[in-house]
Amino acid sequence: MGKWLKTHVPCPSCNSSDAASIDTEGWLHCFSCGHHARTDDAAPAKDEPVNVFDQVYKNSLDTKETTVTPLPLGTYAAIEDRKISEKTCRVFDYQVGLQRGQPAHYAMVKGQDGTNQAVHIRVLPKQITWMGSPKGCQLFGQHQGTGAHLVITEGELDAMSVYEADKQKLYTVVSITSGVNACLSSLKANLQHIQTFSRVTVFFDMDDVGREYARKAAELIGPKCRIVTNFIFKDANEAWMKGGGKEILKAITTAGRYTPDGLIRAEDLVESVLNPKIDRGIDLPWDGWNKATEGLKPGEVWLIAGGTGIGKSLFTRCIALFLCLMGIKVAYFGLEESCNTTLERMLSELLGCPFHLLPPTARQEMKDDVREGMKKFASNLLLLDKFGSEDISAFVATVKHYVINEECRVVVLDHFSLLADGIALNVDQRRAIDKTIKDLKTLAMELQFTFIVVCHLSRSPGMGETAEEGGEPKLSELRGSHSLAQIPDYIWMLQRNPLDTQNPNTTSCWLKKNRVKGEVGMMSKLTFHPEICRFKEEMV
Repeated sequence: MGKWLKTHVPCPSCNSSDAASIDTEGWLHCFSCGHHARTDDAAPAKDEPVNVFDQVYKNSLDTKETTVTPLPLGTYAAIEDRKISEKTCRVFDYQVGLQRGQPAHYAMVKGQDGTNQAVHIRVLPKQITWMGSPKGCQLFGQHQGTGAHLVITEGELDAMSVYEADKQKLYTVVSITSGVNACLSSLKANLQHIQTFSRVTVFFDMDDVGREYARKAAELIGPKCRIVTNFIFKDANEAWMKGGGKEILKAITTAGRYTPDGLIRAEDLVESVLNPKIDRGIDLPWDGWNKATEGLKPGEVWLIAGGTGIGKSLFTRCIALFLCLMGIKVAYFGLEESCNTTLERMLSELLGCPFHLLPPTARQEMKDDVREGMKKFASNLLLLDKFGSEDISAFVATVKHYVINEECRVVVLDHFSLLADGIALNVDQRRAIDKTIKDLKTLAMELQFTFIVVCHLSRSPGMGETAEEGGEPKLSELRGSHSLAQIPDYIWMLQRNPLDTQNPNTTSCWLKKNRVKGEVGMMSKLTFHPEICRFKEEMV
């Protein structure tokens, strides 16, 4: 193929307005349907005879009323190198002849009226071109009629090979007429005919492209469709040439029923239900939380929500420290604070004093305690210095690194609003929140880790006391989108009144969503003691 002489020109096969290009040698190629044929844009060499195929193709491009040259005819003969008999070639109307002095095969493609409408030309060994217009044509071999079981192959030689192998003629065999990437248009044009069969088997090539389009073809055809998948040869013709007729028939009879991705039959789950991989998750610091949820389990998303100033970050840092002390690797993304702040607050809890409030001189006096304390958990804690991207895919890539490369089993995001608000700069906030929380759940299930996500509550006027004032928080107060209530497996909501004269440091922990056990309500009360920087739990 030479350099492109014209680009973005119409395709006469699929009627695309600009998907084709013509090279300096006069060949047209369509990048949409794969159509490849000669045009008259490049003048023939001196004394070179004008080929009838080229002339008819020229006429097919001409929008004016013209007299179209009849499609050429070859002769019927056995194709010995492919082990296809003359009889089979006659059944399929597959002819041989010369194209510009070179041996060629002519696969006659018929229109819906049964007359020859196009010729699929194979100049040996494998230069493919079209004569006429294959758009809307029958499948190759469709003129044989109907039956009970239809086999659809990727190429004409494959179809004839299956026909040769089928000595009892149990199957009606056809092939798509264009390249596999254009198979859907060919199948759609003949879907009514295909549906007359009680069973359809798609027998495409065993390469990645063939497998991909076999599934797409099966999706179009529907429940009666089977797909040949475990075939030891590249395609049916290769099998036939190597004496694999029995393998061809076995592949058809054992072809698997098409099922959409994700379809699971309940009967196949008996053993996994009787022998679950995990019957209980990783414990949390508080008994009330563990009793209600049975711990953190892989693939789950936990949402911890509360009003401004309630202490959400305090809770998540406490959970992260507890897990690290148990030997669980945790990725902690504190987007509202520096890494130093996160570590200082964890050290305060570990050491039992407000270390984060101490001046440098006092900290130096505790350096031995700090170093010993760090040995207990720091190797299991990974932090994120900064994240300024507005692209959720960049955040997903970051999480994947921490989970796959650093082997983190729990990821904490504090907080969700900062991530979603950054993404919402390019789209509206609700759509940004919907996409983000769904992507986080998908990621947790894909990589099998637990995602703990912190979220703010909105302040809705006229709904009574807010969570910051001691009012019971509600799912409807989750800020931004209903997806925040729908996607997570567990939703904890924190209620505290800092202005309460008796218990300003006591937080009521409400479990508002429990996907596993269904049990909801207030599960525990946690009182924070600032002098030792630790929580004390009161069961309810």
